[in-house]
Amino acid sequence: MKHLLKSREIAGFGVLESLYPPKLRQPRHTHTLASFSFVLAGSYMEKYDAQSQMRQSSTIVFHPPQESHAVDFQSEVRILSVQVDSKKLNYLRERAIVFDSSASGRTKTICWLGHRLYQEFCRTDSVSALAIEGLIFEILAEAFRARDMSERNSPRWLDQAEDFLRDHFSESVVFDDVAKIAGVHPVHLARVFRKKHGCTIGEYLRRLRVEFACRQISTTDTLLGEIAHAAGFADQSHLTKTFKHHFGLTPSQYRKMLG
Repeated sequence: MKHLLKSREIAGFGVLESLYPPKLRQPRHTHTLASFSFVLAGSYMEKYDAQSQMRQSSTIVFHPPQESHAVDFQSEVRILSVQVDSKKLNYLRERAIVFDSSASGRTKTICWLGHRLYQEFCRTDSVSALAIEGLIFEILAEAFRARDMSERNSPRWLDQAEDFLRDHFSESVVFDDVAKIAGVHPVHLARVFRKKHGCTIGEYLRRLRVEFACRQISTTDTLLGEIAHAAGFADQSHLTKTFKHHFGLTPSQYRKMLG
C-alpha cells in the first residue's frame, strides 16, 4: 500500500507526495481525474495498452482521465503527483488538444522543472501556490514536447546509445565507444543526439550523474563525498558546483530542505 506523505490543493490541482514500497503491484486500473507524476526517486514498470515502459527517476508521466494501466514497483519509489480536476482540465483542453492522450518525458528541462516544483511544494510562503501553478503548466508543455520529439526522432541505434550511457554514467566514457555501441559514425551520433535531447552527450552524461546524486541525497544518509565518487564526479566540490547549476541549490541545502 502506498503512503501519502503530504498533499496540497492549489487552483484545481491536487499535489501529492507519495511513497510506494518495494514489491508493490497495482493491477490494471483507471483514474477518474487526469494526472501526471514526477518520479523523485526510484523506478518502476508501467504497462498500458500493449506497451511496457520503465519509469526512471526524473521522468514525467501524464495520464488522461480513465486511461487503463498497471504498475509494478520493484523497489521503493517516491513520486510527486498532480491531479487535475475536470474544470481545470477543460481549461487546458481549450488551449491544447494534446491533453486527451498520454505523454512522458525525461529531459534536462523536465528534471529541473520537476525538482523546482517539489521545492515549491515543500515551501509554505505566500507565493508558493502561484509558483506551483506556473511550474505545472511549464511541466505539462515540456512533457508533450518531449513526447513529440521522441516520436519523430528515436531510431533503435539511438536507444542503444542512451542505454549504454545510463548503464555507464559514473565511468569515464569515450565518445567513440558510444558510437561503436550505436553502430554509427560519431558525427552522425552527435548531430542526432543533440537534435533529440537538446544537449551534447557530455551534458547528458553530466545530467545522469546529477540525477543519481539527487536520488542518493534524498533517500540516503550517505556522505556527500561518497555520493560524488559513486556518481562519477572528481570530488565533492565538483558535485556541488554541478548540482547548484542544475537545481539552484547546493547538495547540502537540498538535503536540509528535505530534512
